[in-house]
Formats: sequence, C-alpha cells, structure tokens
Amino acid sequence: MSDQEAMHVTLVKYESGLGVPGIMAPQISNSVEISAAPNGGQIVRQTFENNRPGSKQTGELSANSAATVLNLVTQLTALPVTSKHGGPDVFGANTVVLVRQGKQVVWGYNPGAGCCAGPDAETEFTVSSDHKAQFAEIVSNIYQAGETAL
Repeated sequence: MSDQEAMHVTLVKYESGLGVPGIMAPQISNSVEISAAPNGGQIVRQTFENNRPGSKQTGELSANSAATVLNLVTQLTALPVTSKHGGPDVFGANTVVLVRQGKQVVWGYNPGAGCCAGPDAETEFTVSSDHKAQFAEIVSNIYQAGETAL
C-alpha cells in the first residue's frame, strides 16, 4: 500500500440475522466507514432505526489508531472467504465487511438471506470455529479502534 492511498473499511452490523429471503429485510443496526493511512484517517459511524439513517458521528483517527486498523485489515484478509455474494452467515457475526484500497476490493464478506440460492450457489463454504472467533475479534477491534476517534 502506498502512503498516499488509504485503506477503506466498511462494516455494516445487523440487529439479528440477515432477514428472511423474499419476506423480511434485515434490520441494520449501524455502519462504520473507516479510511486509514499510515499518517491517520477518518471514521464515519451511522446508526439506523427501522432501516432508516439515524445519528451520524465523524472523527479523525490518530496515526496510532489508523495503524491498528491497518494491522487488523491484514489479519482479516488472511481469513477464508467465499467468492460468491449472499449465502449463509458462516462467521455468525451479523456483519457485512468490505475492504477497499482505492476502487479495488481487497476483501469482502457479504452474507445474505439466501439470495444466491440459484444453481451456481456455493453451498460447501464453511469456516472453522477458530476462524469464527478470529473474525469476531478482528471486527470488534476495528470497531474499538474507530470508537477512539468519536
């Protein structure tokens, strides 16, 4: 990663589950968008009520917090992920994650409520309990690093 190009992390947290296919949309709790570079970064936290935007907070990340986020992104990208969108929430965290550098998607996890149930749906993707624990810890730590700036 060049010093000028920030890493962008988007986390979308759902209340519980990811909805019911074709019946009920998932309820978004909040979203966090972090742009982190070695010299610092920014965070935007948006809450939702009934899937409508609520309060919005913004803040500046210190170089230390940004370095923490960048380190966590490195750990996150080492986890296995399916190349398909949708499917069950194998990490069990009710969280969608997208990591970009510039316009390039570096890593993404976007479970859905069975939206990819077509003939090419990937049904064999599973993760170990260790990977589930790592995912939950990394996501929690990204949230915490960002919260220090709000």
